[in-house]
Amino acid sequence: TIAYETLDVFTSSRFGGNPLAVVYDLEQRLTNIDMQHVAAEFGYSETTFVLPPKDPRNTARVRIFSPTAEMPFAGHPNVGVATSLAWRGQAFGARIKESVRLEEEAGIVPVEILRFYLDGMATGAMLTAPEPFSVLEPSLPAAAVAACLGLDAADVDEARHPPLVATCGLPFIIASLDSLVALGRSRGAPDGFARALASGDLPEAGPRKVLCYVRGDDDTIRCRMHRSDGSEDAGTGSANCALVGLLASLAPDGTASAVISQGVEMGRPSELLGDATPTAVRIGGSCAPVMRGEL
Repeated sequence: TIAYETLDVFTSSRFGGNPLAVVYDLEQRLTNIDMQHVAAEFGYSETTFVLPPKDPRNTARVRIFSPTAEMPFAGHPNVGVATSLAWRGQAFGARIKESVRLEEEAGIVPVEILRFYLDGMATGAMLTAPEPFSVLEPSLPAAAVAACLGLDAADVDEARHPPLVATCGLPFIIASLDSLVALGRSRGAPDGFARALASGDLPEAGPRKVLCYVRGDDDTIRCRMHRSDGSEDAGTGSANCALVGLLASLAPDGTASAVISQGVEMGRPSELLGDATPTAVRIGGSCAPVMRGEL
């Protein structure tokens, strides 16, 4: 048998946040096809597989699968895997202390363990993105991106920046909206994506995911992440890495920090903590255990 654990990420309460499965394939018995089948069976946005590290200086190798494909990097899987490892207390003979280093397709991902100050129990984790923030497409037509969200061009706020494509390891379209009302009306609109791709307003090889957000006056952010198939994510660490990196790039001192709420409209509220400097972007939050079992 192969042990697994599920947890809800970016929340301290069960049945909120973004669910994740962590499969401990410690003896590397699963094939690539097996992993894809298991990820499809769980049906979560991502399922992770913990394997022995290739380099003994690292904590573990982690492979991340959506229900349909393997992914080079994703945010909430790293937060969840690191927290799960901390709960277990050790990995491949090494004790888990203040941080872990996870080998992934996108590179080495350092993750800090967050612990309750009274008893030292792990409560969550904070990852450092495997790549520095970068902008891949500096400007996309507001009307086209709005159509992808089922909105009008007037709902897009271009005062800080136009809609663009940015990444810290996984690319996303990022758009600022002018109100929480517009955010609440937003949705993933497959017909809007199709028109934008057919017209050339979106790059053919670009991402099919839009993170739309509204920023408050006190470093609080409300966001939603919509996919071109109409689905939505409850808590997207990789997208919010890119968002916090973007906000830092626009700030006079090159830094930013934010408390980000996501998943509210889905009934699975998530809270993410993010900060960025010119050289590093971090995102993290709490985790809640849900289930344990065996394959």
